[in-house]
Amino acid sequence: MRIQKLMLPLALLIVAGIISCKNAEKKERQKVIRVEKPVTKVDITIDTSNAFNQLFIDSSLVNGFLAADSLSDTLVNRIKSFYNSRNYQYAWFSPEGIPEHTISFWNLLKNYLNYSKDSSVYSKPLSSRMEALITSRESVKIKNDSAFQNLELSLTKFFYLYADHAYAYDAGFDMKTLEWYIPKKKLTLEAMLDSVIAAKGQFSEAYAPRNPQYTALRSKLQQYKTIKDAGGWPRVNSKVEEMKTGYKDAAVLVLKKRLKAEGFLEGEDSSFTNIYDTALAGAVNAVKEVYGYKPDGKAGKTFLKDLNVSIDERIQQILINMERMRWIPIETRDSGRAIMVNIPEYKMHVYENGRPAWDMNVVVGKESNNTTVFTGMLKTVVFSPYWNVPTSIVKKEMGGRPSAAYLERNHMEIVNGQVRQKPGPWNSLGLVKFLFPNSYDIYFHDSPAKSLFNRDKRSFSHGCIRLKEPAKFARYVLADTAKWNAQKIDSAMNSGKEKFVRVKRPIPVLITYFTSWVDDDERLNFREDIYGHDAIIAKKMFLNSVGTTWSRQKAIRDSLQHIKDSVRQKELERKAQRKLDSLKRVGEK
Repeated sequence: MRIQKLMLPLALLIVAGIISCKNAEKKERQKVIRVEKPVTKVDITIDTSNAFNQLFIDSSLVNGFLAADSLSDTLVNRIKSFYNSRNYQYAWFSPEGIPEHTISFWNLLKNYLNYSKDSSVYSKPLSSRMEALITSRESVKIKNDSAFQNLELSLTKFFYLYADHAYAYDAGFDMKTLEWYIPKKKLTLEAMLDSVIAAKGQFSEAYAPRNPQYTALRSKLQQYKTIKDAGGWPRVNSKVEEMKTGYKDAAVLVLKKRLKAEGFLEGEDSSFTNIYDTALAGAVNAVKEVYGYKPDGKAGKTFLKDLNVSIDERIQQILINMERMRWIPIETRDSGRAIMVNIPEYKMHVYENGRPAWDMNVVVGKESNNTTVFTGMLKTVVFSPYWNVPTSIVKKEMGGRPSAAYLERNHMEIVNGQVRQKPGPWNSLGLVKFLFPNSYDIYFHDSPAKSLFNRDKRSFSHGCIRLKEPAKFARYVLADTAKWNAQKIDSAMNSGKEKFVRVKRPIPVLITYFTSWVDDDERLNFREDIYGHDAIIAKKMFLNSVGTTWSRQKAIRDSLQHIKDSVRQKELERKAQRKLDSLKRVGEK
């Protein structure tokens, strides 16, 4: 099967930095002198009933900040326009916490700093505060106080400074675009869909991000609008765990109509039978490939759940991921190698000079330990690693103080108060790990639990990312590092002695969260919203948001937990009553 080019447009943007560097050597580039547009008027149509964010900042505070910070008139007017266009609602913080786009911008800024070394877009106090907030293990409580007000305005200032520097040589970039990067007003799903197709407002060509994936997703919306206008597609309910070739039932006929509606099966409805034939098996495989399943020709219960996602939810999913495309890094300078992991896809993609080289299945963090979205540089390979067990795992899974017998049984020891697992095939990190320094302590590693890689949905880890083929990846990473051939790598992985090796040319790593994208064959892909990020954004973007798979599962979990809590409470009440009755009987005697 051909490698699906999930993020080729992103890879092309990554190597754009290389091309621009080479061009700069031949001819010095000239910075663009921009003609500033008038200050945007306050959008009084935005209020608490339709605002993207329910947190607002007083205009006098914004003006006070701008006056006190000795900013240029150009930057002052840009920031005024930004908040006028939002009717002074916060951009970077919300009552619920730190929004996804804030973390995306912060990673975008760090990525630019990493490659440009441009200190004019760096502030140590801002960096320290943001890192502390983003990496906090506790939920961040946002208050509309002076601390968060200053932090909000500082981020907006650096948002414009970043754009001014990153797009300094791009005459086609319009600074007014930044006013549309963060949604301002909720719309109905239908209104937003119409605006995208008609290229109006924030979806006009003038404000669209310079990203081919954004354009590719937008081009698919007309097809799904046509499906929606025709009434959507039917739900498929099966009486058996798995429908396959030869099976005969009314559900098979419904399945054929469902696949036809999305364009995976041809034919007139009158020609369809209730027999699961080879043509249907082939259509099922086509859907499975773009929904993230192994193409086995069978329609099981889990697959049908994804197939039964409504047309409205799929349109919502496309629109949400279009917004995510605004935050993809635009420039790096490297050897042309790049590594991307898309969390909902459970897949690592390796690129060379903007072309897909190969990919690999991965296991990502389970919901309670979800893997963070960020960028980094892979700099170190560690063979036969120790695993320093996080304190949280020691408390939750080892009772806080593992016994000597437990430590011996699991090849562990305590060094300076830290529980660690010794190198070897039993080690939870496997035989090798790959470090790309970041604030979240996330890295790639091997795993002794090989069977997990064969599953369609693979969120099982504690947060780090497990690789199916770690030896192959080690050979790739160290291909240009002297003395590290396949034999030596295999020996180091099985030596039982920890060894650190620096990568000669560090490789950029991007950890992304896209639940919808267009692949190399121009096929629209969908994946499950495993961490609930889509569900959170949907509530903020749409007046009539549709629940996602995650939100429906959460509702079921919450309902079950409510039942358990009610049963527990009633049992406590019964015990208390029995105790009271017992005391009464004693008193009566």
